[in-house]
Parts: sequence; structure tokens; C-alpha cells
Amino acid sequence: MQALVNVVLVLVQVMFASMAIAGKLVLPEIPPQALVVIRVGGAFTVLFLAYLTTGRGRVRSGRDWVMLAVIGLLGVTANQNLFLMGLERTTAINASILVTTVPIFTVLYSVLGRQERVSASKIGGIAIAGLGVVYLIGPDRVSLAPNLAVGNALVVMAMACYAGFLVLTKPLLRRYDTLTVIVWAMFFGLLGTLPVGLATLSRVSPTEVPVGIWALVAYIVLVPTIGAFFLSGWALKRSSSQLVAAFIYLQPLVTASIAPAVLEGERITPRMIVAGLAIFAGLGLVIMGEVRGGSMAPG
Repeated sequence: MQALVNVVLVLVQVMFASMAIAGKLVLPEIPPQALVVIRVGGAFTVLFLAYLTTGRGRVRSGRDWVMLAVIGLLGVTANQNLFLMGLERTTAINASILVTTVPIFTVLYSVLGRQERVSASKIGGIAIAGLGVVYLIGPDRVSLAPNLAVGNALVVMAMACYAGFLVLTKPLLRRYDTLTVIVWAMFFGLLGTLPVGLATLSRVSPTEVPVGIWALVAYIVLVPTIGAFFLSGWALKRSSSQLVAAFIYLQPLVTASIAPAVLEGERITPRMIVAGLAIFAGLGLVIMGEVRGGSMAPG
């Protein structure tokens, strides 16, 4: 089971990383807030139809409804909107570095909430993998200009929200199947995006957007949203939030590896190889701590 969970988490990061490329092509035609509404609304529609078709169980308590609302607002509404707002005000390099704060927040929340065991192996692995990402991107390229401070803060807030989503989702997955949790998280996330997103979406003329762009939007809904969120939830049900968060370190590595195939002037460098080895070594330590800690769940 551990091997299957690891493979699924790698696939999740490949899906999330592909969002950066697809999103970059779509955003010139569709504003960020409108794209979020389409992305989340489309994902909820598909997931809800699957939920009805499979006859999944109902949410059994008011407290669980509240928790589903909280994780939807944290992991979908706040995370996506804060990240886009931050990205508009800071550099892509800064954002790439700050994304790696998710595992740190996840460990912090786990300790404060006493929900999951935190071992020295996991902490060491997260630190080593994090250093690998910093080396890959290049600390010398990070800008600390005062005008970027707000953007940096918004990205960090987005990552703190996503880490909270992972930690708070774990107890719900002990009581419900993955589809039930994800579909209702998407529902509440959609409600949170509507106030701002609908106004922006109303200014988009569907006939003026090229067909190829709509195809990419469909890809964004199906792969880095439905696929990534569902598979991430499946893995989270069978492991710890710390392990799921640690695999986020693969995103910059995946992007750097794919770039030479799709972008001119990009190539595999010795820096990428060294950083990749550090990231995989760190993940290996986290996985070792997962196995020793007995966090794996059956099925």
C-alpha cells in the first residue's frame, strides 16, 4: 500500500504542476477570478454527478457539515484566490519558494493539534527536501524588494490555508469516503468563490475565447482539479497529512524537468540533478518515518 500511495502522490504533483503551464496559456483570455469559478464549478458538477450515481453515504452530523465548509473555504476559496492575488504582486521565483512552506505549516498544525505523530525522520526529510527546492530555484534569484512584501505575504497565507485544509481533512476521511469529502469541500469552496468570481465571469464573452483555450479549461477542470484533489484525498485517507504535504516539493522539480521539452532555451542542468537527489532523499526520510510511525491505513 505504501508504494501505491507514493505513486499516486507523485501523479498528484505532476497534475498540479501541469496547472502552471495550462494556466499561463489560459489567463490572457480568461481573468483569474473567472477561471477559479469555472474550475471549481466544473469540478463540483462532475463530482456531484458521480456522487449521486454511486449512491455515496450522507453527511451524518451538523459538526461535520461545519468542518466540510471550513476545509472548502480554506483549501479551495482562500488558497486559490490568495495565491493568485499574491502572484500578481510578487515574482514567480518568490512564489515557487514560498509554496514549499506547506509542509512546514502542516507539521506545525499537526503538533499544535496533536492529530498526528511527528518524528525526527519526517522533520529531517522535510528540511532536506526543502533545501533541495531552494537550491533548485536559486536563493540568489529571490527578491526581497519592499513592493513585493504584500504579494509574498499573500502567497504564504495561501499556503497556510492549504496546510490547514490537509490537516483538517484527515479526520473527516476517517469517517467518510474520499468522494463524499471532496465533493462537499468543492461545493463550499464554490460558494466562497461566487461573490467576486461571478462579476468577473460576466465580462467574459464565450464566443471570443478560442476553442483551444476552452479545451485547456476543460483540462484544468478534469486533471489538476478533479483528478488531483480526488487522488490527493485518496492518498490522505491512507497516510498522514505530513507525507501528502512533503510531496509538494516535487512540483518545482517536475516543472523544471518538463520545461526543456516545451519551452525554448530550457535544459537539464547539474543543479537540477543535485536538487533532485536532495528532494528524493528528503522524501525517502519522510516515507521512512511514515512506515515506522504506522500512519498507513488499509485499503
